[in-house]
Amino acid sequence: MTAIKMTDSKTILDSMFDAESFRTVGHELIDLLAEELQRSLSAQRPVLNWRQPSTEDKSWQAPLPQQATLDLKALLKKLEADILPGNLAIHHPQNLGHQVATPLPVAALCDLVASLTNQAMAVYETGPSATMLERQVIRWLSTLIGWQMQEVNGVLTSGGAQANLTALLAARQHATGSNIWKHGVAAQRPLRILASEHSHYSISRAAGIMGLGTDAVIRIHTDSQGRMLPAGIARAHQDCLSKQETVMAVVANAACTATGSVDPLQEIGEYCRAHKLWLHVDGAHGASALLSARHRDLLQGLEHADSVIWDGHKLLYMPATVSAVLFRSAQDSYLAFAQDASYLFQGKNHEVETYNVSYRTLECTKRMMALKLWTAFSLYGVEGMATLVDEAFAKAQMFAGMLQVHPDFELLMMPQTNIVCFRHLTKGVSGEESNRHQADLRKRIVESGQFHLTQVELHGKLWLRTTLMNPFTQKEHLQALMDCIVSA
Repeated sequence: MTAIKMTDSKTILDSMFDAESFRTVGHELIDLLAEELQRSLSAQRPVLNWRQPSTEDKSWQAPLPQQATLDLKALLKKLEADILPGNLAIHHPQNLGHQVATPLPVAALCDLVASLTNQAMAVYETGPSATMLERQVIRWLSTLIGWQMQEVNGVLTSGGAQANLTALLAARQHATGSNIWKHGVAAQRPLRILASEHSHYSISRAAGIMGLGTDAVIRIHTDSQGRMLPAGIARAHQDCLSKQETVMAVVANAACTATGSVDPLQEIGEYCRAHKLWLHVDGAHGASALLSARHRDLLQGLEHADSVIWDGHKLLYMPATVSAVLFRSAQDSYLAFAQDASYLFQGKNHEVETYNVSYRTLECTKRMMALKLWTAFSLYGVEGMATLVDEAFAKAQMFAGMLQVHPDFELLMMPQTNIVCFRHLTKGVSGEESNRHQADLRKRIVESGQFHLTQVELHGKLWLRTTLMNPFTQKEHLQALMDCIVSA
């Protein structure tokens, strides 16, 4: 199509917002994505078409387009020829890498609705339906934890790192009692966070952002199953007291990123309640076990937490990103932030103020995140969503059993959730040489495009790591991975 002169502004504007063009291209786009979904699920394409990034980058250095072409068909062709094939195939049954959901297709359609309607949820009036959807989802998640809330006690936000930061900001305010937001931390006793040695890096990042310094995070040792030791919490707490330091929060995992291990939440919760310590549970990955009648006992004691985060884009099978940060007390959910923007907020006594989500979140403009979660629960219920969790956990147990009986592999531990860590064994190879062997195996396999898996270093040993997310991953795919590793 011939480029149109920029002076023809009416033609350009009409084309930009043309409903019929949107309808036509939208149908073609859905067809294209449906075909990609089918190719991935049926393993008709590689997991990854590996290209050296420095080489690939050279093909993405076209000059900035100056004139309108209005050629949507050309963009669809580019998507089909270059962009989709260059993606990691998330729905591929041999994609076993990160804790990234194989998103439910209906949830992706909900993101299309959210994008087009573009509800900027700073205050109620900029997203009325979006606000009500979010309040409903927050109530549902809180009920699953075991909190019977009369008030809405949390917010959805963009990712677990931001959710952890929000919870820890509230814990900081709670621990000090003064207006930290206004006056800062200079006049306070040193603030400390007690966290598992396997806590997510967003915990120490939050400490840095809050001006506490990453040294404020005191790492607590774990047992052989990757679970934080309650006795270690008690020792660290007493040590802080002896140094006139304030423990502003204890952070427990459910489950940790490295191994999927779940800390002993009941015991930790009882200690925190007895000593009036804020308990924050990073349940970004594992909180979804609450859906499952088989696995919810893993999280016994979660209801003792003062704050919990829960990622939808992990075991709730949502497109990234949507994370809930939830508080046992609705009042605590307001502690993290202080705002003063008269053009948005109309005074604490105004009847709609409690419906303005910006009091509880770092984000000012916030998209309609809740629609996809609301839709999934409305369509599939807790029972249907639980089948996804049960399937993932069962696949991890099956894979661990296969590794356990194979003489060429060492299993780190039986998985508690859906993460399996293991090593390939070779005679006469140990220490750093064995670590290099694991890293080299992973690199070759990933770059071959056959499988996607990750690696993790624990106490000086490098382990290959798989996250079983895809309900269509079968025993034959896992056997193929083992065969691929042995032959490599």
